[in-house]
Amino acid sequence: MRRSEPARARDARAADAALPDIVRDDAAGVAEASSGTHTLERALQLLKVFHGSAKPLTHAELVRRTGYSKASVSRLTATLVALGYLDRAPDGVRVQIGVRGLRLGHKYLANSPIPGIVRGIMQDFADRFDMSVGLAMPDQLDMIYIQYCNGRKIATLRLGVGRTVPMALSSIGRAYVWSQPPEERQRLLFGIWKKSGEHGPQVVARMERAFGDLDTHGYCLAAGEYQRDTFAISVPLALGNPPRPMGLNCSAVGPLPDRVMIRDELAPALMKTAWLLTLELEGVDSSLF
Repeated sequence: MRRSEPARARDARAADAALPDIVRDDAAGVAEASSGTHTLERALQLLKVFHGSAKPLTHAELVRRTGYSKASVSRLTATLVALGYLDRAPDGVRVQIGVRGLRLGHKYLANSPIPGIVRGIMQDFADRFDMSVGLAMPDQLDMIYIQYCNGRKIATLRLGVGRTVPMALSSIGRAYVWSQPPEERQRLLFGIWKKSGEHGPQVVARMERAFGDLDTHGYCLAAGEYQRDTFAISVPLALGNPPRPMGLNCSAVGPLPDRVMIRDELAPALMKTAWLLTLELEGVDSSLF
């Protein structure tokens, strides 16, 4: 469906009104620059709610996910549509990641040394156990997958490179938070508590139980918390020079395997995979990640 002239004109007018908040002239002064930075942060946060998926979202969904007002969402989406980071869906109502937004992700994958270096090691594990294997980095209070390999027969987990999972509800997030120095760990836990609202105490308590497993066994588990009927086993690792903390997991659809199998087979194999990745990337500049 082609957008009508009034719709294009409306987007253009809104973009003209919002663009000065994103691109400021230095002579406009410190206050205006600060306002522009704030608007840019809000625009980036709006893009983030797509969680690596090109699925179109309505304005109402964007308002709910960001907590912004309807007016703010309208201004920001119009600007991002005008700049090419969002596109209007064929129905003319919803919006989705645009070509420029996708191009940013492809540029990262093209420039980062990680995907090409780690794929073979991760795929070996995925094929051996017929599971998914994911490598993720922190993104505020989420973990974003920068490499993801599937076994040949595994049912889809609806995850992949560029997708995010909450630190609070995923074993890979809990493994990453556990690996942090005490001050940073407490900062993250406070943010998760605050974001979880009335469920904050229970969410943090589950994370601390996972920390106990990591202290004792070196890995942690999660089953059915982020996606129903799935499980994941995760370990922390730090890659590159200087070492950059990340998380590594293996996961599959179905009930949690027998704990003896986890203890004697899956967890040791996952830890060995983390060790191999660490060796493979020990001389690589982690600023390139």
